[in-house]
Amino acid sequence: MAFIRPAVTVAAKLIAPGIGSSAIPNLHPSKTGAVTQSDATALLNRRSDISAINQPLVAASPELPLLDVDFCGECLPLDQIDVIDRWKHVFTLFRTHASDLGNLRQRADTFFPIIDPILEKYDIPDDFRYIPLAESALQPKAVSRAGAAGYWQLMPGTARALGLKVGGRIDERFNVLKATEAACKYLRTLYTQLGSWSLVAAAYNAGPGYMKNQLKRDDHRDYYRMKLPRETRYYLYRVLLYKEVMSRPNDYSSFLSPVQQTAYRPLGHTGASLG
Repeated sequence: MAFIRPAVTVAAKLIAPGIGSSAIPNLHPSKTGAVTQSDATALLNRRSDISAINQPLVAASPELPLLDVDFCGECLPLDQIDVIDRWKHVFTLFRTHASDLGNLRQRADTFFPIIDPILEKYDIPDDFRYIPLAESALQPKAVSRAGAAGYWQLMPGTARALGLKVGGRIDERFNVLKATEAACKYLRTLYTQLGSWSLVAAAYNAGPGYMKNQLKRDDHRDYYRMKLPRETRYYLYRVLLYKEVMSRPNDYSSFLSPVQQTAYRPLGHTGASLG
């Protein structure tokens, strides 16, 4: 969304709890002689075998292919562990929405031919065509809780400053041609100020004022290493995700649409006896 808006917390990763000790606790110290070590081991094995009977065998999830990815010629630095973690995280979250890709592609086939000439007019790189996908999923009447609206999710003040009419019965943020013109003017201004397209994308989300202040505090201009609000920290990854799944979906199909194979262990495989 153009200009500053409250950061939205990205869903946290689910971390599996660690497996504790397999030792059987001694609940009755006075009766330690009642059960021998070999008996305890046999009992533990039997419990494990019986439990395994009802455990489904699920095919392991495929790994996300780590391909060469760039945003406006600036490469995604997949040699950094935290970058890989964020990249995998946004893809994992997107898996639950992968079934919507067909509809999104249909909307993009109509939307891109309209906005591409305007991007070219303002000399904005093609990769910015994916900003509206990350912002509004190409829903023309999308309105955020913060008040951003339209394909480009422009805030009212930003839209008015860019020459759009917002108020009363007229809201030109919903006009794809006028909103795209305004967004491109804004992106071109941001690039003049920041000199990096990745920083431009970050500023589109967090606001130019925030990014300028952050650049004063950091000794570098690297988006991927900057200390940013959580939403902005993941923002460019989300844009790149849409670029990847829209431009080369077959490369990620095994990860986004894995074949679910679930089976149950036959009783005879465990050797367990319920008697």
